Amino acid sequence: MATYRQLTEPASEPLTYQQVKDFLRLNGDTEQTFVTSLITVARQQVESRIWRPLISQTMAFQLDYDELKTTPYNINKAPLVSFQSVTYYDVNNALQTLAASNYEVDIYGSPARFRLKNIPQCYERMNTLQVNFTCGYANAAAVPSPIIQAMYMIIGHLYENRQDVVTGTQVNEIPHASEFLLEPYRNNFIFAPLI
Repeated sequence: MATYRQLTEPASEPLTYQQVKDFLRLNGDTEQTFVTSLITVARQQVESRIWRPLISQTMAFQLDYDELKTTPYNINKAPLVSFQSVTYYDVNNALQTLAASNYEVDIYGSPARFRLKNIPQCYERMNTLQVNFTCGYANAAAVPSPIIQAMYMIIGHLYENRQDVVTGTQVNEIPHASEFLLEPYRNNFIFAPLI
């Protein structure tokens, strides 16, 4: 089955510690490490829910030998900025770079698309072909406001509810309002193969 793999982490987060500190109305910095970790956790949760990287990062998707075809593959990691390379293992199991003339890309759709013009002669193995690409918003200012608001809601909930269940108190789930804020940004892939 085709899989995604993150090659580089984002260089920054969509929210700064100071922004979240102000949102939580914290007076001191005694919980800076914890709050900073919540920013990363909230970003990762949002990214996994909407299949959309928030800040620019490099990723790859890999195809097994028996998954190679010439029909388009959907790449559900919009916004997709650019493709870096396509590599494959040749019949001798040696790593080769596929010439750009042998494939085509559409980075403007959501999801983006990738298509092999012809299938190279490959070694029969798992992860025989890998496509490296850059995706995500250029910086925090480019991330849509509803996504930022959803992150604030998730962070606030995680800050106030530090355990799954606390005996003797009311149990609260992650706010459903964050799901409604995120829904318009969710990459949908119902009608095409998922990569």
